Formats: sequence, C-alpha cells, structure tokens
Amino acid sequence: MTTRVAQWATGAVGRAALRELIENHDFQLTGVLVYDPAKAGQDAGALCGLEPTTGVPATNDKSALLASGPDIVVHAASKAHAVETNAEDICTLLAAGVSVISTTSYNHLPTYGADMAAAFAEACRTGGSRFHAAGENPGFMFERLVATLTGLSKSIDRIDLYEATDVSGVDSRPMLVDLMGMGRPPEDVTVDSPIIAKLDMAYRQALNATADVLGITLSNITISVDATTLAHDIEVKAGVIEAGTVVGQRFSWAGHWAGRELLAIHEEWILTRDLPQWGLNPLQPGQKAPLIRAVITGNPSFELQLDVGGEDATPGGIPTMPGHLMIAMSAVRAIPYVLAQPPGIVTAPVFGAIRLA
Repeated sequence: MTTRVAQWATGAVGRAALRELIENHDFQLTGVLVYDPAKAGQDAGALCGLEPTTGVPATNDKSALLASGPDIVVHAASKAHAVETNAEDICTLLAAGVSVISTTSYNHLPTYGADMAAAFAEACRTGGSRFHAAGENPGFMFERLVATLTGLSKSIDRIDLYEATDVSGVDSRPMLVDLMGMGRPPEDVTVDSPIIAKLDMAYRQALNATADVLGITLSNITISVDATTLAHDIEVKAGVIEAGTVVGQRFSWAGHWAGRELLAIHEEWILTRDLPQWGLNPLQPGQKAPLIRAVITGNPSFELQLDVGGEDATPGGIPTMPGHLMIAMSAVRAIPYVLAQPPGIVTAPVFGAIRLA
C-alpha cells in the first residue's frame, strides 16, 4: 500500500525530497507547494530535474495542497522565513489531520518555549496527526549518532561536535566579506555577528535534545567565537584574502551541566584546510574533507570522523549538494516510522545511550 505524500517547498532540500517521492514507488505524490509564482503550474517532475510526467502540478495555494488529501507532508520551507509563519503552517496541517515531517528546525520544541510546544501538541491532538522534525544537524548528528556512541561509555566527561563547511567556493565578495565576515580583521568576528542569531536556535535545540537523551537538563548554554588568520595571502573564488585577515571562523555553543561544560557544538567556516591550529591539515590526494568530527572524552574516549563526498545530479542536470541530500533523505526515510507511531510529537529513539542522571 502506497503512502500519499505532499511536498511543501522546492528549494535545495525540498527538491531533493521531491525527487525521491516521485522515484520511490512506496509513495504517491498528491501535491507540491511552491512559494515562487513562476513555479506554480509546473509539473512536479520538472521542478526536480525529472521528466514532467507526474501529472501533479505545483501550486502556491496552501488550501489546494491540503485538499489533495496527503497522509503526510514533507515540510521543507526555508529557514529564512519567519519562524512564526512556518509554525502556523505546520499546525494548520496537523490540526487538519495531516501528519508532518519538517526540516525547518523544530527538533526540540521546548527550546522555543512552553507555548510553542503546547501549540504543536494540541494541533496533533486535534487532528490525530503526528509531527517529526528531521535534519542532519540539528536532528541527527548529535542527538542520534553521537548519543548512540555514548552507549559504549562507562563515563562521559565532555562531548564536542565539530561541523566544518568550506566556503571558499563563494564567488561573491560582498557576500563572503561583507556578510560572512571572511577577509576582515579578526576583531570583527564577535558573538554579535548576524550569523550567530541565525544559527542560535538550531544549535540550542540540538544541545537540549541530546541532553534529553542523556537524561539531564542543561543549566545554561553559552556562546563563543574564534577567528583564525594566516600569515600569507590566499586566493579564493571571490579574490585575494590578505594575510592577517579572517580565513576561518568557529562559532561554539556549550551546554553546561553540574557546574561544567558537558556538550558543545562548533560550527566552522573555513576558506582553507591549512589551519593546523584547529587540527585541520591539507588533504592528501584522493582524501575527502570531514564534514563531522565528534570527540567524546570519557572512559573510554572516542573520536569519530564522518567524511561525506560526491554530488547527486538528476538527469536534468540539477545538482544536489551532499548536505542538502542528507537532510532530505532524513525526512523521506522517516515517513513509515512516523506514521506507525501514535498521534503526537514523534522523536527518534536512541537505544542504550548513557544516562547521566
């Protein structure tokens, strides 16, 4: 029996999910919601690089998507939209009896506050529906992958999760320098940088969700930044980055418990891997750059490196970056598991993780 699924939004993540929903015969695509008026009316296949033969036209009418009768919606609206708008849309679907899997960073609803958590729960009760937040980080790396590794530990002193993103391919100098802060004096990179506000809620959720798995409640979360430089110029797509200016930024969120830092997420933006001060060294021929590094300090201690490579391209030539593909697949793969659960908020189980309290 196929599951009736609708796709909400067709950006980089939504497009990858849509392609899988079309190609996987376990699913019947009922509708596609788009924000761009130019996409409305196009066949769903054309929006993700496949043949325009699905017979499912995209719409920018939210009520029309609901009327298509999906059992579940893969919700991949951009995080650039107002959080309140996304929450309102999701709760409308849930209250109407349509389950939702979202990649829009609702991985730990209590982090948003009691009102937000109650609104989602009430919508699920009203509609007899299920809500699950998918994703890579937050959503998987810390709360599920690293938390599972703690099941091998007798004791844990600290866990650090590092995610490195090479931004040397950004070809717009205004974006790279003016917006992102690369190529600027290191003192310009502070906790007040705009990017901190953009990432803050996502990583607070990841820390709090991981704490839940470990059976504890964090007392507080602190933020710090670090900017690193090189003593020589480097050339990137956007031009020359001068010696002594920022070539790497590390934004860190640390969760405190029992009077110490216990869980920390470090988001690294780098223009080069020649940063030995951060433990990043130039790649050898054929070596892939690590996306994720996890360091679990305890008894015993572990270090995990997850290398991700390749690029998924559709027959129509629309490329999908590995990170976007991972997020999309985390949502699509969760569909049968979410629908098998009782109505309510569905959290992925972690078996056998260490319990600290």
